Amino acid sequence: MAATASAASPRASEGQTIEGVRSNEALTNIAFLGRRRRVYARIVALSGAKPGDRVLDVGCSGGYLARLLAAAVMPGGAVTGADPSSPAIAYARRRAPDNCTFAIGVAQDLDLADGSFDVVTSTLAVHHIPQTERSAAFSEMYRVTRPGGRLLVADFRPSRLHPFGSPAMRHSKVELLEDLAAGAGFRVAARGDLPLLRYVQAGRRDEA
Repeated sequence: MAATASAASPRASEGQTIEGVRSNEALTNIAFLGRRRRVYARIVALSGAKPGDRVLDVGCSGGYLARLLAAAVMPGGAVTGADPSSPAIAYARRRAPDNCTFAIGVAQDLDLADGSFDVVTSTLAVHHIPQTERSAAFSEMYRVTRPGGRLLVADFRPSRLHPFGSPAMRHSKVELLEDLAAGAGFRVAARGDLPLLRYVQAGRRDEA
């Protein structure tokens, strides 16, 4: 799950996974026109991740965002990255800081405990999840978020033109992110645009 489907598996009905991780990383950098770190630093800020937090990055691909989050939650915090691509997870593990771990897993069936994260993020991953499974994926993100915790999800802004011309991106219903978050039980707090991206900030109601 990452920025382009050009390096992904063709099994669209089962979702897409990134196999050519190095190629995907290079293409992502090109797509952001040298602004990738600035954009992702903004995503970290929008997530509200702070020292001591436990963070889950869903669809982490090669772990770029997870590593930035890992720095933001120091000291005392930790980041877990989950992605269905074993090459992506292997790539991420080789570059992981001490407070960052990675596991193979799909967004719609996370093998993680209820309420175990202060912050859940997912960036450029939703368009890789089959449409029929997206509600389940957001329900899983809600389940693993602690009461009072936060969600930050971002994906491509709707457009006929995307850097890689993939139908999965041209027709991505990213405008539905807000509905998916609210449908899972999150309280949507804000939405906005970044270069290439649209994001939604939301929170889990405090049930404690």
